[in-house]
Amino acid sequence: MPTCQICGTRKPKRYCTARGENICTQCCATEREVSINCPFECVYLQESRAHTKHELDASTMPHREVRIDEQFLQHADVTLILFSAFLSRAAAPIPNATDAEMRVAIEAVIQRFKGAPAPPEETIALQIYDNFCAEYDKFRAEITKDQGAESVFSDETFVRVLVFIARVAHGHNNGRPRCRAFLHYLRATLPPNMEASVG
Repeated sequence: MPTCQICGTRKPKRYCTARGENICTQCCATEREVSINCPFECVYLQESRAHTKHELDASTMPHREVRIDEQFLQHADVTLILFSAFLSRAAAPIPNATDAEMRVAIEAVIQRFKGAPAPPEETIALQIYDNFCAEYDKFRAEITKDQGAESVFSDETFVRVLVFIARVAHGHNNGRPRCRAFLHYLRATLPPNMEASVG
């Protein structure tokens, strides 16, 4: 009788697309985003996302000193969509990128806008950071051609938008080392044509 390719004891009932083999439901649940680098398309991963709830700890929220309210989000909605798309595209070429590396990259971008650039030391976080900055620099060059753009697209606005995105990423953290809930959230919520056309 075949057994799970991870534990070697239980009956395999699920096909793991990441490993390319059958595993048991318990190993799927316990090793998901721990030892298994689960792809976005995995139906079991998507089902787990729908049933996972996180208790947010306000004391650990990034940049608690930055005030963000509904009025600001309405004012900066275009920037929020653009930056979310930039981040999604920045990570897209890196198949093993995790939310933890994305959070490091976002923090580095925030510091850049604050005037204290400190690129990440981690290789993948640095790749995301560099990709985002390249996308942003192209965008900035375009909007500065418009004399009125500076009043809307300011560094202060950019920092606050990124802080909000950092908080969203924090809220998606499930504590698993290979968690990509935030990356998958970006992929699922951004319109496909947005990712194809922003730039």
